[in-house]
Amino acid sequence: MTTSGSLLARLKGDREAAILACHPFEFDTDFDTITHIEPVWLASGAPLEPIAKDHGGGTYFLCGEGDGEDRPVVHADSEGHSGVMGATLRDALLLMIALPCAGEALYRERQGRTMDEQALEALRADEEAELSEDYELDVPAMRVELLERLGLAPLPPLTELLERERAAQALEPQHALVNEDGNIYRRGHEDD
Repeated sequence: MTTSGSLLARLKGDREAAILACHPFEFDTDFDTITHIEPVWLASGAPLEPIAKDHGGGTYFLCGEGDGEDRPVVHADSEGHSGVMGATLRDALLLMIALPCAGEALYRERQGRTMDEQALEALRADEEAELSEDYELDVPAMRVELLERLGLAPLPPLTELLERERAAQALEPQHALVNEDGNIYRRGHEDD
């Protein structure tokens, strides 16, 4: 599923997939025109292509030359933070859907904790339990359905997804966002 337009085309063409991506995974492609809260660009001058919104006014961008999905995805929130979500759209969606707690997992590793498959499953389950309780959602079932609809199943091991998160974070220095006042967006997000 790394061919040009394939994942975005699936989201545009499959209403149920688009609804699942939006709720609870906060990747909303249901817009005629996607714009960020303010004009931004990459400090490198490389192109940005807005592809989706989150629920808080943030925007997801494909970065760099080309029209395919094998480009890094940057998320910019409405508060001046940004971060690379994946080295490709496929990686970004896998991380958002299957391991949304990847940033927290890397933080815990830096604190000396081992984040093996079991620890990652427990961390994800804790996060999903809050969503399930607060909004009465069956997040695991929604995840499975969305991964299947997007052609991203079967899911790789969570430890492999954590490696993809590391690779995404390593790209951040080359993908700094700048606003029209010349201010550089802060790397990372407040809740990471």
